[in-house]
Amino acid sequence: MKILVVDDNRSSAEAMSRILRKQGHDVTTLYDGASAIESLREDPPELVFTDLRMEPVGGMEVLRAAREITPPAEVVVFTAFGAVDKAVEAMQMGARDFLTKPISVDQILDRVASLGGGRTNGDAFAQKPGVAGALLGTLQALADVPSPVWIEGEVGSGRIAAARKLHELGGARSPFTVVDPAREADLPSGMVVLPDVDELSHDAQQQLVRTLKRLRPDTRLVATARPGAQQRVTDGQLRSDLYFTLAVVVVSLPPLRERVDELPSLFEAALVESCAKYGRPVPAVTDEMNAALAAHSWPGNLKELHNLAERTAVLGPSGFTLTPQQRASEGTLDASLFTEDFKLSDHLEGIEARLLELALDAADGDRALAGKLLGVERNTLRYKLKKYGFLP
Repeated sequence: MKILVVDDNRSSAEAMSRILRKQGHDVTTLYDGASAIESLREDPPELVFTDLRMEPVGGMEVLRAAREITPPAEVVVFTAFGAVDKAVEAMQMGARDFLTKPISVDQILDRVASLGGGRTNGDAFAQKPGVAGALLGTLQALADVPSPVWIEGEVGSGRIAAARKLHELGGARSPFTVVDPAREADLPSGMVVLPDVDELSHDAQQQLVRTLKRLRPDTRLVATARPGAQQRVTDGQLRSDLYFTLAVVVVSLPPLRERVDELPSLFEAALVESCAKYGRPVPAVTDEMNAALAAHSWPGNLKELHNLAERTAVLGPSGFTLTPQQRASEGTLDASLFTEDFKLSDHLEGIEARLLELALDAADGDRALAGKLLGVERNTLRYKLKKYGFLP
């Protein structure tokens, strides 16, 4: 399709344009409303993606001009979180759809596909069907896009692995570094992964904002976080300037419990890898094993699956043990908890602190092992240990 992208945020505009060009579309990128209106009249596109909030000529004027040309161009508007009222007004003026920033790759491609533009790389997704194939296609579309990427998913869903795959797909020509965003005053060149940004303290977030202002031109940022970051922005837990700086493009990793059809192949691949690592023969995966995989809730996601594969590789079929996860508060919940001063957040924090204590005891104080038992990354564990007073 012939597409016009309009956004006064140059990095966002260029990221979207690169993604669309990689799908084979003819894309023009402009950074202000006045130039966009002039381009619309001189070289009409089929589809316009436009930001609503631009000065002095805004997205509403671009929308109006796009709908006045012959034939009218379809328009998808996008706006910052919290400005949905303007998007609704745009829909009433003839916009086809609206998106809330930050915009994911799938949202962009799905809107184009719905307007007849197809997903020309979509057939490539079929080379690896299911979630894994779609994710691979998304990362391929982003490989040559230098804009910051925000990878969100539950703990253990493979956020760092996705960042590493993105680096590999881009040719791995530069260094790949995972840094502690709470401790680094300056960030190195190459692809830099900032894990668990949404769990940083307010002081650490402020420090990171200052650090990002001194970013090297050859640094590409990838931030990881849990799902629901926009809500944490609304609640004041996550700085909006930090979020919108890092979340130019969002990639969402689904939890393993939503990938039931892929469980047999994922487990078998992890099992083969573990057997090769330890020099063991690959045991047969039975129908009973596959049924157990499908029935499990996978609270530890891919990390739990890989641990299971490693146990099975080392111990054989006897190592294939999947026990139902018990809640830390099991047997202690009843209506007597709801006193006048009850707070859900305090109750959940008490459970979390107790789990940390149990993990440290089980690991004889070895924090690396405790983190593995809990299924959390090193930076997350360190943050939580400090939060509850286990570290100075």
